[in-house]
Amino acid sequence: MYKFLALGALALAVPFAFRATAVPASAAPTSAAAPWKVDAGHSSVVFRVKHFYAPFWGRFDKVEGAVQWDAAKPETASVELAIDAGSVNTNDGKRDDHLRGPDFFSAKEFPKMSFKSTKVVAKGEGKLEATGDFTMRGVTKSITVPIEVVGEGESPFKDTRAGFEATFNINRSDYGVKGYIPNIGDEVRIVVALECVKG
Repeated sequence: MYKFLALGALALAVPFAFRATAVPASAAPTSAAAPWKVDAGHSSVVFRVKHFYAPFWGRFDKVEGAVQWDAAKPETASVELAIDAGSVNTNDGKRDDHLRGPDFFSAKEFPKMSFKSTKVVAKGEGKLEATGDFTMRGVTKSITVPIEVVGEGESPFKDTRAGFEATFNINRSDYGVKGYIPNIGDEVRIVVALECVKG
């Protein structure tokens, strides 16, 4: 049962690996939007997978990245994020160590999961759709993620901040994580919530 929970945590965690490092100038859109840095201390990456008949939740404690965003030009947006695979946290130290090992994330060999957008499309007021490359354990696949622009404005810290949230599902088997299906669900729900600081 312990291994079931361990794989369950891995399953959900995998999908939501976004990678957050500054977008190279050469890769920026022609009319580049303003740069925003992910505030790791106020951002979250959580995952949910079915274990037998119940939902199981976990998270990653370390995420970094950058977003290019201008509300007046949403089509110029981009996102590049990185998640530290070793920061997986399921509130059980023994299970987390197992998840970091070769049975799951193999965090020493593959320390980062990453996402880099290739296209962002405006889908209405406060709604975006980002298509990009997600990489985990050496496997890269193109995925499309819906993003909600939660808000934007000046904070009490005298800086400008914006909030973004994405919720989507992936099949872990697409990334070679097939163990214990169907006792541990193949479909994983990922939630990424980012607070970003302008400039």
